[in-house]
Amino acid sequence: MQKTALPAWFGDWRVQASADIVIVGNGIAGLTAAVEARRFAPEATILVLTEQCYPTIHTPALRQILSGKVSRSQLLAYPEGTERARGIKVGVARVEGIDAVERRLYLAPGGVVHYGVLLLATGSVARGLPGELPGVALDGVLTLHRLPDYLDVRRRLREVREVAVIGGGVHGAETVMSLLHTGKRVHWFIRGSHCLPHLLNRAAAELVLRYVEQAGAVVHLESEVIGFLGSVGELAAVATADGRVVPARMALICTGTRPALDLARRSTLPLVHDEKQGILVDGRLCTSVPAILAAGDVAAWRHPLSGSYRSQPSWHAAVLQGRVAAATMTGQMMTPVNEVIGAPWQATRLGSLSILAVGDPLREAMGVRVLTRHGKQSYYRLVLEGDRLLGYLALGSAQPDVLAIKRLIDEALPVTAIQDALLRGRFDARAYFARLRSSKLYALATPERLAERTLATSRCASPPPSPSLPSTTSVAAEWRAPLQGGEPFLQGSVSRRRPQTEPLRRLTSAQHCANVINATGSGGWEPDAGPPSQRLSLPASQSVPDPRPVRCCQ
Repeated sequence: MQKTALPAWFGDWRVQASADIVIVGNGIAGLTAAVEARRFAPEATILVLTEQCYPTIHTPALRQILSGKVSRSQLLAYPEGTERARGIKVGVARVEGIDAVERRLYLAPGGVVHYGVLLLATGSVARGLPGELPGVALDGVLTLHRLPDYLDVRRRLREVREVAVIGGGVHGAETVMSLLHTGKRVHWFIRGSHCLPHLLNRAAAELVLRYVEQAGAVVHLESEVIGFLGSVGELAAVATADGRVVPARMALICTGTRPALDLARRSTLPLVHDEKQGILVDGRLCTSVPAILAAGDVAAWRHPLSGSYRSQPSWHAAVLQGRVAAATMTGQMMTPVNEVIGAPWQATRLGSLSILAVGDPLREAMGVRVLTRHGKQSYYRLVLEGDRLLGYLALGSAQPDVLAIKRLIDEALPVTAIQDALLRGRFDARAYFARLRSSKLYALATPERLAERTLATSRCASPPPSPSLPSTTSVAAEWRAPLQGGEPFLQGSVSRRRPQTEPLRRLTSAQHCANVINATGSGGWEPDAGPPSQRLSLPASQSVPDPRPVRCCQ
């Protein structure tokens, strides 16, 4: 049997350690940030702390575990041993609190880890059902969220014939189809009037429900689960608010997720956050506390379409956030996260039915046109503002090119000539972008443009007149300070690797206060350069104390 190398201090809760970069959470956002930070800063010490005893996995493929289409080895997001090959240390421990002044983490029940810069990539937790719900503790009532939950369900499936799935979102729909593939009788409980309410309108949802019912599932609309009935400690039936009792030996709770904010609440300096969306960050993923960043499902930034702070719990967005966080922590130039990620999108497949939503396909407002095409087994919806595509929804047997549709929205490209192709699901992205490139090249080659370029070249070639030196006042007026992240992180090249017992580099009190003032203006945190009424700041009573040198770890 192949042995797995554990961290040197695995199980030693009295550990004392330090690192330039500390990442809490080994999800795809955390591991991507660690890998990219190693590429940017080869000499930096990087430590990843996690409560999971298994490596980073491809979470969107967890649903396939139930149907047996994917094995556990196929779930790995990176090849086994990636962290060790790149010199990234991994510690299995639970972080209990953050001392943002001294820059250290407290591990349960007594370890301490000092950090130079901290990234919170704690992900999300399952919403579940209220703990006071009758029968929620019965054997057979399970919440699906992480890998151990799916492995537990797969072991139990051999003993049951009827399964209840609670939750009308994408997670619930994918779970229903996976269970139907195993031959089980599935009851799908949806509290609302239609499924996938945050993704589909009523017409598209009816198509999905019809497809799921034809596959063999029993759908219960407007059915709120109020309790579970058991027999000798085991689940026997599910009770709904309208008085129905549905037999089931297993109930799977798929009611969505929420950001994991427990660690953010236990910081000595308050991290500005929203209970529903997550920790508020700016374009570089910096939080309201110096030297602390957030990425992944726990981070919320200002979205370009809505203008509000929202998290985007998706695999693609988490990967891009990890790259932006790594660039910020190592002092690299990077495009703001809202421009890197762009329009949100979500794609899934329920059997032979493909579902794709890009941008804001449910938007309805003044000046917005909505075009739809409803077929027997397909549905398409376009949301347009002038010649610009704002949202796209497609249901059918074939899935359109996701990234091509996203590019149409992000770059505000004209779509008048391809509206019919989009409505029929026959959009040829390669031909469209080839014509777009050809038109741009033709525009550059027109006589007018050639004359302009020739004139500009002649001006550059002629010797310029001797200019007078600008005054100091004009130079100072035109100069703008570069954006600051709230704290000077690792700048470009990092110093030599230091042992864990060496204290971290710290700034003097004057330097630290100057950097905080430069980053926050008048002392408040400013996630984006928006109107003053939309800016966030720390409470006036909360001041940032002067840091003290970190004591050496013995």
